[in-house]
Amino acid sequence: MKYLLKITGLLCCLACLSLSSCTHQFLVLNKGIGGNNSNDLLRRVNKDVLQEKPDLVVLMVGSNDMINSQKLINFSLFKDNYQQLINQIKSTGAKLVLMSPPPVDTGYIYKRHDRKLYTEPLDYKLDSLNKLVRQMAKTNDVHFVDLYSLFKAKGSPNREVSSLILNQQNFGKEDGTHPTKQGYQLIAETVYNYLRKNHLLKKGKKMICFGDSITYGAYMTGEGTATGETYPAFLSRLINH
Repeated sequence: MKYLLKITGLLCCLACLSLSSCTHQFLVLNKGIGGNNSNDLLRRVNKDVLQEKPDLVVLMVGSNDMINSQKLINFSLFKDNYQQLINQIKSTGAKLVLMSPPPVDTGYIYKRHDRKLYTEPLDYKLDSLNKLVRQMAKTNDVHFVDLYSLFKAKGSPNREVSSLILNQQNFGKEDGTHPTKQGYQLIAETVYNYLRKNHLLKKGKKMICFGDSITYGAYMTGEGTATGETYPAFLSRLINH
């Protein structure tokens, strides 16, 4: 009888240790929604971010604002929206990392959207967006990850199988906007290394990845979650390995 009680007690201790280990993991939540621009994020920031009381937020938005003909807004409105997002997230005490969107294949975009709707070349718009986000991070004393320059340095997007952006050769679709699985892995590794370098990772904390279809993980296994092949999923595994 005493032997059974000892075994039972041991099993209970192991269960408690296991539960404690789980609860002390860094929780990563995917709050990306396809097609969102900065207007959309403002409408849902309270529900999807503020009410969650996160310790850390990674914010990436702007692709739709700049290239999606159904969601286009000018730079002035984008800057105002972005500043409101920064203010609201910072007001919670959460650490904030701003991340610029990766570049796109402009040729593919012009096939899907009326070129006449754009007053500036798309490459110029996205380069300007990257510079704006960098400056706003500096002005607001928050963190910044430059995905735009990173993907450019990797030679993406291009029309080859090796591109980190989906194309006809590697996906069978003239997408030109969303990352491949390897692209999402690169995003996660880049964010992870940045968070480690800046001492932003602590056990038992909650991170929200807030953004559009790239955060959502469009076309990947587990899209909309922090499991599978989305960048929040790869990031969660790196943090909690």
